[in-house]
Amino acid sequence: MKRPILCVPNPILRAKSFPVDPKKDIGLIKKYIIDLEETLSKKDKPKGVGLSMPQIGKNVQIFSILLPLSMNVPNSGRPPKDEKDELEEEPILATYLNPVIVETSQEFTFGPDPKEPILEGCLSIPAIYGPVPRFTWIRLSYLTPKFETQENTFYGFFGRVIQHEFDHLEGILFTDYILKYKLPLYEMHGKTMKEIDPDIAKSF
Repeated sequence: MKRPILCVPNPILRAKSFPVDPKKDIGLIKKYIIDLEETLSKKDKPKGVGLSMPQIGKNVQIFSILLPLSMNVPNSGRPPKDEKDELEEEPILATYLNPVIVETSQEFTFGPDPKEPILEGCLSIPAIYGPVPRFTWIRLSYLTPKFETQENTFYGFFGRVIQHEFDHLEGILFTDYILKYKLPLYEMHGKTMKEIDPDIAKSF
């Protein structure tokens, strides 16, 4: 069932999430997965590339990603908007349960082009964007929706989205990095991006 997406400053977005236990809660977990995947896949204006359970009201360790698998390569940038013909393949919906980051790169990146950092946004912070330093790659251990244990490495924009959604499970928002590293913050007005006072993020 499609659920409403919570927005800042809802306290659920700031709480740490708990692991799920398939041995005890298999029916409830499957419902969580259905709700999360349906909410993400049906989200429009703007569309989303990732969504976590806290964003639909439950502090459990599950998030979903909606991206082409071809983007899981080093130095991949943000996918084109409203230009499906430019995508190498259709986005794939993938869901991750109880994720654990087991290894990361030593390097950080703002995106493939140092002169034009990728600006992250969040469905829980509408119209607000900013540059965020992320590991160039991460290795993640997790359960699949079939409750199988997997471990994979994620790169580029795909890895960036994984890190963004993992942060949600820790009660961390992308704007926390803006404040920590004194980075610029932007707000979308129509089709124009305008720089705003980053201190507004303190209220999130």
